[in-house]
Amino acid sequence: MLKGIVKDSVTQELLIGVNIASDSKAYAKSNLNGGYALKLNPGTHVIRYSYTGYKEYMMTVVIKENETQTKDILLPAKTEELKIVTISGSRFEKRAAEEIVSIEVLKPAQILNTANNSMDDALQRVPGVDVVENQVNIRGGSGWSYGAGSRVLVLVDDMPMLTADAGDAKWDFLPLENCEQIEILKGASSALYGSSALNGVINFRTGFAKSKPHTKLMLYNGLYGNPKDKSWKWWGKQQPGYQGGYFLHSQKFGQLDMVLGSAWYSEDSYLQGDLQRRGRVNLNLRYRSKKIEGLMAGINGNVQLNKSQTFFFWQPDSINGTKYYQPFGGLDDSSTTINKNQGQRMNIDPYITYTSKGGARHTLRTRWFRSKNSIPEKQQSSKADTYYGEYQFQKALNSENLLLKNLNVVSGISSSYSNVIGELYGNHTIYNIAPYAQIEKKISKLWTSIGGRYEINQVDQYTTEKKPVFRAGVNYEMAKATFLRASYGQGYRYPSVAERFVKTTFGASQVFPNVELKSETGWSSEIGIKQGYKAGSWLGFIDLAAFWTEYAEMMEFNFGLFLPADSTIGQVNNPQDYLGFKSINVGDTRINGLDLSVMGQGKMLGTSSKFILGYTYMNPTLLRPDSAIVSNISGPTKTLKYRYRHSVKFDIENSYRKISLGTTVLYNSYMQNIDEVFENSKPEENPFGLIFELGTGLPSTIKEFRRTHNKGTLVWDVRLAYQLTKEVRASLIVKNMLNTVYAERPALVAPPRNFTLQLAADL
Repeated sequence: MLKGIVKDSVTQELLIGVNIASDSKAYAKSNLNGGYALKLNPGTHVIRYSYTGYKEYMMTVVIKENETQTKDILLPAKTEELKIVTISGSRFEKRAAEEIVSIEVLKPAQILNTANNSMDDALQRVPGVDVVENQVNIRGGSGWSYGAGSRVLVLVDDMPMLTADAGDAKWDFLPLENCEQIEILKGASSALYGSSALNGVINFRTGFAKSKPHTKLMLYNGLYGNPKDKSWKWWGKQQPGYQGGYFLHSQKFGQLDMVLGSAWYSEDSYLQGDLQRRGRVNLNLRYRSKKIEGLMAGINGNVQLNKSQTFFFWQPDSINGTKYYQPFGGLDDSSTTINKNQGQRMNIDPYITYTSKGGARHTLRTRWFRSKNSIPEKQQSSKADTYYGEYQFQKALNSENLLLKNLNVVSGISSSYSNVIGELYGNHTIYNIAPYAQIEKKISKLWTSIGGRYEINQVDQYTTEKKPVFRAGVNYEMAKATFLRASYGQGYRYPSVAERFVKTTFGASQVFPNVELKSETGWSSEIGIKQGYKAGSWLGFIDLAAFWTEYAEMMEFNFGLFLPADSTIGQVNNPQDYLGFKSINVGDTRINGLDLSVMGQGKMLGTSSKFILGYTYMNPTLLRPDSAIVSNISGPTKTLKYRYRHSVKFDIENSYRKISLGTTVLYNSYMQNIDEVFENSKPEENPFGLIFELGTGLPSTIKEFRRTHNKGTLVWDVRLAYQLTKEVRASLIVKNMLNTVYAERPALVAPPRNFTLQLAADL
């Protein structure tokens, strides 16, 4: 018998799931305590220890009759970017280079070093990912949908974290202070994760206590500079600004692992009347059983209280010029378009995992997620509760049988029940159940994968909808550090409660429900190559992918006259009461293009350097749209609304002794099309833009802003950090260094140059 414990050679962290195999075909896996036991006959044996992301270790042992030897192993981690380990792509731990789809990985330092106080700010720096006013899209899969619905599924620790009412992500709720890793899957992933994964997945992974106690602290304070055009400035001598901080402590207490964190943020914005106040506390607990080997149970929780006033549209002023930083309707409660909200977010996640001696893993995950908004002035309050549960089985087979050798199997079933109560949508219940399965097999240097899922959805007493979705792909290691991949995946998205049932005012307009809204479906394919490189002290990778995505019955909000059923314009008292936005199926669409990522780290002019460069080209097009859909697009082309054809993202950081200097450059080409009503660009085809102009004066100001700023947008950020002590680091971050004037969506100007001082301690 050979037994022992396997740990990380640097951190001394216990490693779970290490493969231990002998040349005599004996096999074992390390358990939740890092321990292993390998049954061996008397004689000489060669033992191999292998684990994803770590260098393989081999040794020879001689076992005598009735002897038990103890061998504790320290495995060194692989440091190259090609060895980054992900789980989201296949639900198994695997090198990112071996995945069948494009995956980007964000580490905590990339987020916190650039003074991002919310997750969506960090995602702006990821190649192929765009954020339009808090709404994330991957490779142009979606544009701006007014805060309703998402084609990107957001997960926290492998479970969905989209609100039950609007179906959107609350980015500021994600606990950045306890971020282990963020994985971004590009392309349809519904076969693995279900509805809303039509365009991709963002999986936020929280961390657990390591072998040594660990404490992190950060405080920061910032202010907004003056706009390039001083006439936009509405404040006096006191500059608008923001401040915040976080705390995190992790520690092991015997078999119990604990992580406790908290964060707070306060902002008085450069936009008049816009403010944020929020505070959160989160706790992760995990217990590893001593009595039952392989059994682990835990509970994670996160609670946030927030207060916000949200700026919606700028204020047109025919006499003094457009007041870009001041709200439409002013600040008076009777006329303002500012939304005042007292909010609450909460999730509690009990779970249990059992790994058998044979390596089979059984996991039961559950979550209660509440999102509550109180907006009584505008009758827009709502409360949404989601109860989620998932059972999953995983098994990595390594039999001598050819069919079962190097075979990974994952299967499971998930279910959710959501209850929405609110003035904004009415009261509704949503049900979902979905069994799924996936098989992956490695044949020499070829990974093959195939999986499927069967989605069953129902809202209230409407007809139950059922939809199977599939995906398949391959990844072939052509040569050392050269990986060729190809994949095809089907996508599916069930309408959110907001898209179907919302009835409210929208800034200076209205939004109407559409109970007949259909689900959208689609597929995504890509072929890509990842090439590792090493040149002198430099190492990294180049990844190039060509992608093609098509959607059927795509859902988008369109502006128009939406009269009651069986009514004509002459039968209603005031036609303007029926003028506004409604989510409709706009038909079939296609998005294809190229996605390039380059990563590297090495030495430059005596400094340690690391960089990431990304370029994305896409062609987002409406296929066979009818005249009503075309008339709702501002430009002459059939390009989908709120998309960029070209985007470039570059970040580099150089470190020398105690000093680090970094810079980020983001470029987006001109957004060709928005809603026609916001520009009144086709009055002969669509009279609603003219009506909106007469009622608000907004379209002419938006059109003028877009005419003036029509060359794309380049934003340059700079950061400087100094290591005061081994534990304490001070940083200065300047965002929008050039004070570029731009807008991510109509009638909302992006922040001017701003400055942040940051003090961080890692104890």
